[in-house]
Amino acid sequence: MKKMPLPALVAAALVAAVVLGVAAGFGATGVARTFEQLAGAAGEKSASNEKDARTHAASDQGSGTAPEAHDGREKSEGDAMASGGELVNVENLQVERASASSIELTWDAAGNATAYEVERRAAGSDTWEAAARIDAADAAGTGVAWTDELDSAEPQQYFYRVRAAVPSAQGEKRASSDDAGIPASNLLVCLDPGHYAGCNEVPDAESPYCEGDFTLEVALALRDELAETYGVTCVMTRETGSITLGGMSDEALDNTAIQLRGEAAADCDLFISLHTNANLDNANGAPTFEQPTSITKPIVLANTVAASDERALAVANAIGEEVADASARLGIARKGAFDPVRGPQELRTWSDAFNDSTTENGTVSIRRWNGGDYYGVLRGAANVSVPGFIVEHGHHTVPEMRQAAAEGTLAPAWAEADARGIARGYGFEAAQ
Repeated sequence: MKKMPLPALVAAALVAAVVLGVAAGFGATGVARTFEQLAGAAGEKSASNEKDARTHAASDQGSGTAPEAHDGREKSEGDAMASGGELVNVENLQVERASASSIELTWDAAGNATAYEVERRAAGSDTWEAAARIDAADAAGTGVAWTDELDSAEPQQYFYRVRAAVPSAQGEKRASSDDAGIPASNLLVCLDPGHYAGCNEVPDAESPYCEGDFTLEVALALRDELAETYGVTCVMTRETGSITLGGMSDEALDNTAIQLRGEAAADCDLFISLHTNANLDNANGAPTFEQPTSITKPIVLANTVAASDERALAVANAIGEEVADASARLGIARKGAFDPVRGPQELRTWSDAFNDSTTENGTVSIRRWNGGDYYGVLRGAANVSVPGFIVEHGHHTVPEMRQAAAEGTLAPAWAEADARGIARGYGFEAAQ
């Protein structure tokens, strides 16, 4: 689009005191929603008439007051200076995935703004590009919203920043810590905290442990880490101790329709079921729940969709390596206890001997049954064509692991490791 003529910008500055009347608080950074909430939404958020009414896209058509994109940062700064103004960062900038191919930005309107400049930077790039220019006269209300329509639904990450052009006799430009931008992506991950409250409890008076409780702790921390550090949105199969899908709950669900947990990932880019591992009774000549730390290793089980997906295998490798490193740093596993795979031909078939070994490293594995996935949650994700994993982070049969969990150090360490792995697999950056 053509750049807004200077007289139009000056005229906009003269009416900058117009009272803004739309309620603020449109979105939250990296909002995580439950599966039920996601399924209940009538179509993609960006397609709704309500959003169209309050969204000013750079590609807006048919309006004489449509926001106009600029060719670069220097040009937008020059416009502000020419009108005797300055560019300042807006307040309460928040970014959220709106659909598979769009990201929504919302911020508080600046009372004396003449226009807003939106910039974005792609992950892996140092270059900021002008994304849109929104005239303040077109952004009525106390809150402003703009939707970035992406070129595809392929998972991608951007950093965003927004500045308001405001009148200033000095023509100064203030710097701000917000210059690093806020991360956002169109990636949607379904997190499945394995089991349910009270399931797989270990009889340990010194370090009480229950897999169904601990996996929820890891999942909630992972959801927040993905949102805040990488701008990734998550849906969850459960956010409390109990899980209900398809009218069934907890044990009844897992015993009769466990595939529903994986099918909850419909329309997501990735499904991850979070677990901790166990072993055969009295493995390695030791009591069942007194296994040595050398048994602990991450095992990432891939479904049939993920096994043939190059990017999914990159994510699996990165998760395994990050979890192995985190466990070694905590002293609950051998150093380097994970071997990445270089392709589908290197996927290992799971076995009890491999699972319980104290000398073999973990890796990306498969377990098949009747030509499909052995595990119901992975079958469910495959049913909706979503690459899925079960991440067995480590063995809860190791006393040191249970102690780290009881002390509160393990859940955040594994959550951060999982998040780094997901980000590495997709080429995403961490917020600065």
